[in-house]
Amino acid sequence: MAHQTPTANQWPSTTHSDADDEIQPLLCSNSQPQPISKLPTRNVISKKTHQDKFIVDHGFSAWLQVLCGWILFMNSWGLPNSFGAFQTFYVKELIPEQSAASVAWIGSIQLFLTTLGCLFGGIFLDRGYLQSLIAVGTGLEVVGLLATSFSTKYWQLLLAQGVCVGLGSGLLALFPITVISMYFEKKRMVAVGIASTGASFTGILYPIVLRYLFTKVGFPWAVRFLVLFILATNAIPMIAMRLQSEGKEGGSKLSLHHFKDPTYSVFVATFTLLTASVTVPFFFIPEYALKLGIEETMAFNLLAVMNAANLFGRLVPSFVADRYGGMSTLLPLTFICTISLIVLPLITATPLLPIIPTLVVFSLFYGFAAGSVMILPAPIIVNLSPISTDLGVRMGLAHLCAAFGGLIGNPISGAVKKEGYGNGDVGAVQEFKWLWWTAALIMGSGMLLLGLARRLRTGSWAGQSVA
Repeated sequence: MAHQTPTANQWPSTTHSDADDEIQPLLCSNSQPQPISKLPTRNVISKKTHQDKFIVDHGFSAWLQVLCGWILFMNSWGLPNSFGAFQTFYVKELIPEQSAASVAWIGSIQLFLTTLGCLFGGIFLDRGYLQSLIAVGTGLEVVGLLATSFSTKYWQLLLAQGVCVGLGSGLLALFPITVISMYFEKKRMVAVGIASTGASFTGILYPIVLRYLFTKVGFPWAVRFLVLFILATNAIPMIAMRLQSEGKEGGSKLSLHHFKDPTYSVFVATFTLLTASVTVPFFFIPEYALKLGIEETMAFNLLAVMNAANLFGRLVPSFVADRYGGMSTLLPLTFICTISLIVLPLITATPLLPIIPTLVVFSLFYGFAAGSVMILPAPIIVNLSPISTDLGVRMGLAHLCAAFGGLIGNPISGAVKKEGYGNGDVGAVQEFKWLWWTAALIMGSGMLLLGLARRLRTGSWAGQSVA
């Protein structure tokens, strides 16, 4: 049984930095941002008790939770991150009668349910069911992937990989952030950023390993090896991951009153648009490379390159975000993603630029920026949440909205892709350009809303800190 220690709703504010403009809640009686320490809290304990009861920002127990979170990120968000390897194999080998847009629905439903499951994961986490979430989530992933290994039809893959694996991943996807946030305060963004690199590590590993296994042992056994890997690694957080406190009696309750906070509401809309667009290159870059005439191994390796850059994009900006604030860090990185998507068809259509180095550079730039777009929204929501909030539910509601972005984003982009232009530079660019520009439009809209959320948070477009 976990020790009786302060909950996320009882954390006192013990530090102040230049990033406080994004940490001070707006829900104050005089409508002016005030320090967290001035907000009404429930049973707030003294700083001495806070430090004596549990370790914040350092210590073996805290960093063990980061390791457990890294594994769970690897086996939850890492699966939709790696879907590009499955997408290309399905279109070329397993179900070639299906269009790329149709196959993308498998990955999009998986991403949708992974994001949607965060709501239920947050509710049950607030009730203290941590180990149960790990067990049930892992079980659903295992059953879904085993069913995928026996699938030969589109509808079978949709149900097994899209629905069952997505539901399992969703139960595992959110609570690592919440648990880690209980152990870290000043280093929260960094700790979450380190844990989130597990998803990028999977994105590097799976495309290379799966491509090798598809050719050596066949699709069914390649997926079954993946099942064994997930079972072995998820045993570690099952044993070692712990909450800082027991679940609250009666649990958390769903309520729409959280959306009365304008900053939270605008940022949730931002999160939804970013989720709808950020994974589009991860789904389609291997297929685009093949259409450009790049050989198959290199086309798959581009996804690994993008995920390698994504790993550093999750980690490095997290240090900046702890100093200057999450939204201030995220804004220029969404701009980089938007511009990268706009220029991709233009630079690949230029005969003066060699195709492979051009795509590698794009994968590096986009992968790095996308890492922050994927990971920073969750800790930003933590920082936007007043102490009196049920953190799991507030996080879950945001992910519920973002889930619909993940559901429709890739199919919408895939639907505007023009078929029938053939292979080669000109044909590939004509076929894919509207796919990239649609994703850029959605990403750019999210960037504008992010600027508005930051304006609401800081009180000025220049982002001056407010006390």
